[in-house]
Amino acid sequence: MRNVPNFASWINIVVGILAIISPFALHDTSQGVIWSTVITGAVIVIAAVIELSVYPSSSNMNYWPVINVIAGIWLVISTSLAIGDVGMIWSNIVLGIMAIATAIVALGYERVHASGSQPAAR
Repeated sequence: MRNVPNFASWINIVVGILAIISPFALHDTSQGVIWSTVITGAVIVIAAVIELSVYPSSSNMNYWPVINVIAGIWLVISTSLAIGDVGMIWSNIVLGIMAIATAIVALGYERVHASGSQPAAR
């Protein structure tokens, strides 16, 4: 089977960068929200980069996307810190859902390619 690139990890890198930038683009945010979002965005980027660098050299399934699922869940939960800042709340919800969805896709991609089988076409 040929090695098809996993684009979900690249999308997670973009989501992480957007999470890092978002508190600075939405000016009225507290320091707690800024630090929480920046650190979570950095975790998303780092986990996605490690996943991209580990995957081609490993025949086993790696679980780096699980970190991005947890980070995405934290982005959604951390909206409780942004009381009254509607822009930041929606930004964290959308970016959190995107991080979770793309990490789940990356896990599914790795499961299919780690097992060496492909789903049957119907």
